[in-house]
Amino acid sequence: MTPATLLLLPLVLAPQDWPQGPGPGGDWRVPASPSGAIEFRVRAGEGVRWRMPLSETGQGGVTVHGDRLFVTTMAPWHEGRVLDEEEAELFRHATEGRRVVGKDLLAHCVDAQSGVLLWSRPMTGLVPSIYSYPFSDATSASPVADAEHVWFTHAGGRLACFTHEGDLVWERTWTPTYDGPFNKQFEPFLVGEGAERVLVTMEPRPAPGAEDPEDHHGRWNVLKGLDPATGRELWSSDDALTQYNAPTLVNRDDGACALVARGGPHAVPERPVGVSLVRLTGPEAGRSVWRYEDPRGNHEASLQTMAHDERYAYWLLKEPRNALAVLDLETGQEVREISLTRGVQLTEWDEDSGELRTRAGVDLEKGVFPARYSLAAAAGHVLFQCYGLAWGKESVGPPWSFARVDPEAGTVAYVEVPSDRDASGALLWRTRGAARPLNSRGIEVTGDDRCRWDGWDWVFNGSPTVAGDLVYWTLSTGLVYVLDAGAAIWDGGALVALNDLGPMDGLWTANSMTIVGDTAYHRTAAELLRLGR
Repeated sequence: MTPATLLLLPLVLAPQDWPQGPGPGGDWRVPASPSGAIEFRVRAGEGVRWRMPLSETGQGGVTVHGDRLFVTTMAPWHEGRVLDEEEAELFRHATEGRRVVGKDLLAHCVDAQSGVLLWSRPMTGLVPSIYSYPFSDATSASPVADAEHVWFTHAGGRLACFTHEGDLVWERTWTPTYDGPFNKQFEPFLVGEGAERVLVTMEPRPAPGAEDPEDHHGRWNVLKGLDPATGRELWSSDDALTQYNAPTLVNRDDGACALVARGGPHAVPERPVGVSLVRLTGPEAGRSVWRYEDPRGNHEASLQTMAHDERYAYWLLKEPRNALAVLDLETGQEVREISLTRGVQLTEWDEDSGELRTRAGVDLEKGVFPARYSLAAAAGHVLFQCYGLAWGKESVGPPWSFARVDPEAGTVAYVEVPSDRDASGALLWRTRGAARPLNSRGIEVTGDDRCRWDGWDWVFNGSPTVAGDLVYWTLSTGLVYVLDAGAAIWDGGALVALNDLGPMDGLWTANSMTIVGDTAYHRTAAELLRLGR
């Protein structure tokens, strides 16, 4: 690490700022919907302010501070980036033996008003990443910015601080776990003010009781608090989080905290399975306010965007458990468990009548598979997308649906939505799409064919963005569904808009909406877009 000194300004956000991946509050929420970007159809050229081609594919979020926009891409792919035999063998597990992989990415700064590229800076990681991997890659962590500086994270093991003019201030390196490929959903946060400011990142450390602290296998991932001026480590969290987890901020009267979780597939080592609320500022930074240890055993609830409201934190369990655990936000105690499959309201498309039909008191015999990173809390409800397929098989249900749960009443409702629009703009139902990671040069750049799945199957779509009572879910095909979380009835009337980011079967994204005032920003594998009218 090469330290330097910079003058830190107070963390003051204008209404036009989205300074980090999960937004100004660190929870993917803003108080009002973007009036000019509720409906947009890029295929038809509607609702687009500008479009800017990107140098290569990537999937980190779009960060905006003032008139600057920051985003990362992988370095342009060419045959010279193929790993040599030694590195290919060393990182075989991380790259799944694939060929289209690399250690290099580009950090970009763009004029937010015009879409003009201002500068790009290369960053090299220690561990290679699969290009266009459908479960995240080296660019997954979004930039973090304040009025003078921007911090870019390379998930392959490098963090760099630049000025808004592109001058390097400091950088920090570490060796990430490479027991598996990049399944990293963590987003860094900048919290606190003045001397209390801290940049919160995720890095591995030796597992408790490890015989060899230098062994890179079986390490636990933890939160790290860094001095944003120098990159110096200030604290490390007591409780760990799995690399799959997407924490969110909880802003309490006594300081900022993060909801983090453990558990999941592929032998993730962090324990105990469950949720922690970790302090990020103050003399107790890194300590947990509370820890919830799930008695249900290991499962995959940590593969979510953590969600909370003023009362509760939420813990979502897929089949066979099929439940939402409601936790008291102050204490971490489980308040209730809500079945996601028994006695639910189900609104489905009826092909014979060509209409949506609603039934009450339905038992879902197939269970339900909540889509990864689709959890949101809004308008007093908990919402998530449902995978309709699992590894290409129609084994779960309900298909093409979004769920809404009332955490107080314990009621659950599902509504099926259109699967796309045809060339004339007419709605399509129950039609599979196909994503394609085409870069701005029209070349499909991918190290994994699963990135062609349409977002209703087993891929990691971007986290939903909540704006007032509206929730935006983006699928890998570039479809953006907008639903009203506060709708009186969770049926077809809850769908506010079905938007798109470009051609059917011709793009790929793993990104979320960035909302700034009455406009929004988004990205695909090929381009950046400013949306609005």
